[in-house]
Amino acid sequence: VSTRKTDPTLLKAIARGHKWFNELVSGRAVFTREIAAREGVNERFVRRLIPLAFLSPAIVQAIAEGRHPADLTGEALSRGIDIPVEWAKQNAALGFDIQPHAAATVGLTTPDVAES
Repeated sequence: VSTRKTDPTLLKAIARGHKWFNELVSGRAVFTREIAAREGVNERFVRRLIPLAFLSPAIVQAIAEGRHPADLTGEALSRGIDIPVEWAKQNAALGFDIQPHAAATVGLTTPDVAES
């Protein structure tokens, strides 16, 4: 069931994941504990949000548009959901009930779905 309402906390979690991952990759931060100390959060929290940088663009777009499962919240993601690297598998793992043939209908596509 989709919420049809944008969740600012969820979007903030995704943005933080991207920001913190970029800081580590660029060398602006060497350790997650540096980021945690600067942000005033637990290092474990930082480590749980960094994988959000690898969400498929289609999932991020759906979340930004409020087309995400109602139980997919910033709090749920900050507790450390195991997110598969493969975009096609992320749909199921995060509660998006998307079948490859139906992806275009709901606006979600995956890189391994051939267009007909």
